[in-house]
Amino acid sequence: MLAIAFAAASAFAPTTLAPRYAAASTVSRQAFPSMDETILEKALAGELEEEGAENIFMSEVGWATYLDKEAGSSYNMNQRVSQADDGYFTPDVFSNPLDVLSSWVESMKGVVSDPLSRGFPTISNDKSGARSYPKGSDEVSARTIKPKVKDFDKSKRIVGIPGFNAFGAPSSKSDF
Repeated sequence: MLAIAFAAASAFAPTTLAPRYAAASTVSRQAFPSMDETILEKALAGELEEEGAENIFMSEVGWATYLDKEAGSSYNMNQRVSQADDGYFTPDVFSNPLDVLSSWVESMKGVVSDPLSRGFPTISNDKSGARSYPKGSDEVSARTIKPKVKDFDKSKRIVGIPGFNAFGAPSSKSDF
């Protein structure tokens, strides 16, 4: 039993550096990336809300409020801040547990009443009208990455190739 314990302990024991790695270990290495402690310091001091009020782009709540006021649009498939069923600003982890529970119960009532629209929110099928693209935009113009414009002119397509066109690849039976 002692031999098994010794063998298991030696498997996890650090080994010494071999002579060929000794020179490499003296080279200074970059420290591991670590989290910026500023956010923790501000959170403990209670200054995060002031910083978020100064720079609205630092939080999703600020960004959603900005988009609602300035662009007249919703953010991240949520309802607009001014038109949200739940008031948009719901209790968080640090709120009174009774507030969290009552907010959750109200949310579940909405899920039970219409599970598909709550589970799969879309802008085009939104019954409440609270989800929208920015003013003057539609789905394509609101996208960050725009889709390719396709030309459906028949004269530019190759047609009449013999065989089967699998996955858009030309047939192997063609003469050219």
